[in-house]
Amino acid sequence: MSSLVRVPLPPGTLVIADLHLDLEREAGLGAFLAWAERARGAPRIVVLGDLFEYWFGMAQARSAGGRRVLAALAGLGAAGTAVEIVPGNRDFLLGRAFAAAARCRVHPAGLVGRLPGGADVLFLHGDELATLDRGYRRLRRLLRAAPVRLLGAHLPAPLGRALAGRFRRASRRAVARKPPAIAALQRGEARERARRAGAGTLVCGHAHVFRDELLEPGGPRWIVLGAFGTRGDVLEVGAAGELGPRAGSGGGWVDLRPPSSILGSPFSLPAPAGGRGGRISPRMIIALDGPAGSGKSTVAARLAEELGLAALDTGAMYRAVAWVVLARKIPPADGSACAAVAREVRLDFDEAGRISIDGAPGEPGIRGPAVTRCVSEVAAHEGVRAAIVARQREIAGRRRGIVAEGRDTTTVVFPDADHKFFLNATSRERARRRALQEGAPARIGAIQREIERRDRLDSTRAIAPLRRAPEAIVIETDGLTVDEVVARIRAAIDAGGRG
Repeated sequence: MSSLVRVPLPPGTLVIADLHLDLEREAGLGAFLAWAERARGAPRIVVLGDLFEYWFGMAQARSAGGRRVLAALAGLGAAGTAVEIVPGNRDFLLGRAFAAAARCRVHPAGLVGRLPGGADVLFLHGDELATLDRGYRRLRRLLRAAPVRLLGAHLPAPLGRALAGRFRRASRRAVARKPPAIAALQRGEARERARRAGAGTLVCGHAHVFRDELLEPGGPRWIVLGAFGTRGDVLEVGAAGELGPRAGSGGGWVDLRPPSSILGSPFSLPAPAGGRGGRISPRMIIALDGPAGSGKSTVAARLAEELGLAALDTGAMYRAVAWVVLARKIPPADGSACAAVAREVRLDFDEAGRISIDGAPGEPGIRGPAVTRCVSEVAAHEGVRAAIVARQREIAGRRRGIVAEGRDTTTVVFPDADHKFFLNATSRERARRRALQEGAPARIGAIQREIERRDRLDSTRAIAPLRRAPEAIVIETDGLTVDEVVARIRAAIDAGGRG
């Protein structure tokens, strides 16, 4: 590893990974560009791979999205911020032409940074540490061969997009079938690479889930960054020369990136205009939490319609992941495979608030009993929640304002929401409503037992459990109509309460 480029890491240096920008979709793209603008002034930014969802050559640089990203990166360089990019498995074709256009440097083999105190840090994308995945290793060597790189540099944009789409679909299928132990980053390989580079710390991405640990007692430190926009997604070199999660973002170990955090996430939301009062202001976020069957979805949709805001059914997103998990015959207990589904599946909402899964309607499939039985187990996996929380904030960042509902909406997803409410009802009442929805009044007893089981799972899971935010206004919905619940919420908003 003596050939690795070495760069200084002055205080204020930022390290990110796994943005997966799709140049044809505004989702995520606009948010990253805003982040890059706020990052001006940082002495150096290190990107550890998969800046792009796919990169098949400079033909993309001529697209509208490509021009915007290149302009943002070149703007950083012009402002004095050195940008260092380590290509990943999605953008391994990044090369000299891209570096020249973006005024950055590309390091296919990784690089070594030196902290102010003299300690060296090895930076890799991370896919090279998955040494047990022999099939991927063979594919990696093939794709990085000189003929493939030459072909990629001259592909017409339509053909490149078509090939990239095929590779992505094949990758999703392969990842879903792969045992987690095979796809995992290997500690032994990480330890050996750190030793050969003479580095006391190795930092990589690729795995999408944050970790910070020692490779062995007294040995090198190993930091794996979370996917950008999730927990542990940004590292910063501090004033004393230390490297750690960005200050003020929750320390990285327990943070799921509040939307108000500065610079630490591309999914940050601008502060609401006009204060916290009762007026509906730009970027207003109204968050509703509560147990299964408490009426959140119906109330949120009605409230959003009355206020002219978008409705965000966060539970539908977890149901969509669970539906795909079942369709692919993945065990719901397999956290790694479920997280891979959550990262890869394309979820969006139409103007009526209906969810789509990879472009196909999600309703009514996601509401079936099989999904209902396993959704709590699927949603309890940390990797699933990290991926979906990032999507939820991304969606919110594209809307003028939203009414969001779920289990952890007020506590984790939007902890700085303008107004917070917790809807509750007895399990019997919730079962009665669900039975009416399903047209199965004889099943009230069974539905009630299933609801109580889900309550236990949702309230006791280790990651983002169901709980009431201290500042949330509680509304007991037993005996109330939807209109009456909406009226109470509107009255609280009009009164100017934080809620």
